[in-house]
Amino acid sequence: MSLKMSEFHGIEPNHLAALRVAGIEDTDDLMKLWSDKEKRPGLVASTGIPEDEFMKFASMARLGRVKGMDLKHVTVLVAAGIDGPKRLFRHTPETLLKHLDELAAVNKVAGPLPTLEDIGPWFANPKPETNGSVTSNPTPKPEGVVN
Repeated sequence: MSLKMSEFHGIEPNHLAALRVAGIEDTDDLMKLWSDKEKRPGLVASTGIPEDEFMKFASMARLGRVKGMDLKHVTVLVAAGIDGPKRLFRHTPETLLKHLDELAAVNKVAGPLPTLEDIGPWFANPKPETNGSVTSNPTPKPEGVVN
């Protein structure tokens, strides 16, 4: 599922313009270019966007692919140190809400906090083939089986 970069809250208009010039219109474009670590310095230099901002955009892109995710909550999740589905699904809806509330109490958050009703659908189906890139618990192998 590809999302337009302009759909994300918190990306400055000048960064959106620089991304477009670099050929990045959507999350697929971003992830394809950013996943090549050798190309990152050139991308940073050509766009003038700092690497830490690109890392934030990549985190936003990964979270935006979570089924049921409202993009208005992505910025808050990234600010809370949640950079993708793997880190998101280490939480339960309740522990995530508590973590976000604690963050909001300490820092000024840059977006609306999700409610438990917002968060619930994200956890409805956290499987890699259907929701982001989460790794599920592997099925235990019979004793003596070696890969």
